[in-house]
Amino acid sequence: MSTNKHILTLVLSIACVGSSSAALSLENYSSVKHHRYANDPAFIGSAYDWSGTGRESGGVHWATMISPTHFLSAYHYYPAPGSSILFHTDNDPSGTTVSRTVGSITRVGGTDLVVGSLNAAPGASIAIYSVSADPTTIAGFASSVYANREAFVVGRDSGSGTESFRVGRNLLDGLESNTEGGSTGDIITFDDDSPGDTGFLGDDEAFLQSGDSGGPLFITSGGELVLTGIHWTILPDSGPTYSGSTFVPNYISEINTILSGSGESLTLTSVPEPSTIILLGLSSLCLLTRRR
Repeated sequence: MSTNKHILTLVLSIACVGSSSAALSLENYSSVKHHRYANDPAFIGSAYDWSGTGRESGGVHWATMISPTHFLSAYHYYPAPGSSILFHTDNDPSGTTVSRTVGSITRVGGTDLVVGSLNAAPGASIAIYSVSADPTTIAGFASSVYANREAFVVGRDSGSGTESFRVGRNLLDGLESNTEGGSTGDIITFDDDSPGDTGFLGDDEAFLQSGDSGGPLFITSGGELVLTGIHWTILPDSGPTYSGSTFVPNYISEINTILSGSGESLTLTSVPEPSTIILLGLSSLCLLTRRR
């Protein structure tokens, strides 16, 4: 087993994934596969646009864009008003960057989610992510579009600075109501699987570490990243430990109420079930075969 994995003593001593920072845990870390700014074609996220996920100057807190001037982060670990957020337009560490100042922070109800505002829009070169349009209940998770769906997990790399940006994968396991660090809300969870476990994703298997709070969890649809969670916590389970991210689709209305004060709103993406995607692919293959 990789030495990068299961370093959990510190993070299990606190509920929220907070200020003591460690790199996102991966089963078998490779810089060319998992570090965004290695700028290598082998990067597992090379097909997607990561420009809308910014880091606070100094590489501490995360900010993920959801409208022209607003971002999401974690209530217990957010960039403070007056701090600067740096966005990289691509995966080249020497490439163009855009810096903006945090204006205000508004908590979403009593959750661990905050909406932050910027002093100005970063512009067209910086992605604005849509949010999955499919809320679900804890009881309905197993029949939802999220059950056992693959997701990209974003977290810190070793070192500090705005280029500390590591990406792994995991399968979404469940939804539950959570109360940690004075917050209450729904979290979408993913286990720390090991070789031989159902759902193990090999070298890319990712698990949150302290310092990853506020980072994004994405599923994909139509070749685009769709924001689904904002990292919150690591908790012990009856079996293995598991990571938890605030489940953003269940707070669409509350977020839009905050954005409406600036005349902005979320872009929503209805995500098809994985089985639907497979069937559509098979249908296309049949049509192509018949045309030939």
